[in-house]
Amino acid sequence: MPTLQVDSLAFNFNPTVTTGRYDQWQHYNAVWNAHPASQKAMDVVAVDGTPPGSTAWLIEGKDFRVITTPPKPSNIGGLAQIVSDKAADTLAGLADAQHHAAVPAERQLATHALASPVRRVVLHLEPHTGPHSTLFPVGFVASVLQQLRILVRSIDANPLVLNIANTPQAGVPWTVT
Repeated sequence: MPTLQVDSLAFNFNPTVTTGRYDQWQHYNAVWNAHPASQKAMDVVAVDGTPPGSTAWLIEGKDFRVITTPPKPSNIGGLAQIVSDKAADTLAGLADAQHHAAVPAERQLATHALASPVRRVVLHLEPHTGPHSTLFPVGFVASVLQQLRILVRSIDANPLVLNIANTPQAGVPWTVT
């Protein structure tokens, strides 16, 4: 079972899933992110199955359970926009990687992800466990999901906002610890 670490979150994928830490790819860091505009990246690209019957997952992980330094309010209030921008930039980066990536595994995963007929956007969000505040008000997760549905509609009409507790019920091919 492939496991990818995203900050303090361990994503444990089913054996049928091909995965990669997209934000750590050689192609993303050396080529795609080297552009002056500095492209954003989802944490994980995963493909469940083989094209044409596969699903490509674009996954962003955020863990706010323990906050050592206060996050910027714009990173919290604009979280859905950040994920949307990352998803769009990641798809553009995958399109470049499928033709130009020097690492064969990156080129192959990019090709499979783009050939997948279904693309899903997932924000794995572990909310702050302390008292509600102006940064994390009541209904924060629901608000992020509502905004995300509007922003990524062209990629995924039904994006997911998951956490450790609700991931098993979501029907996704991974668990998180």
